[in-house]
Amino acid sequence: MPEPPEVEVVTTTRVACDGGEGALGHPRVWLSLGANGEVECPYCDKKFVLEGKAGH
Repeated sequence: MPEPPEVEVVTTTRVACDGGEGALGHPRVWLSLGANGEVECPYCDKKFVLEGKAGH
């Protein structure tokens, strides 16, 4: 599986993603981090990782 294009460390377990490209992004979606402290956006594959998780 290829690496996600971007990883963002966050401090909450619920995050919003809109692709970060303004009008060229994607619809804003709200994502909940799983038990492993990570979630990937289904549109742009950006990975959100909870602060303090191993390796990040």
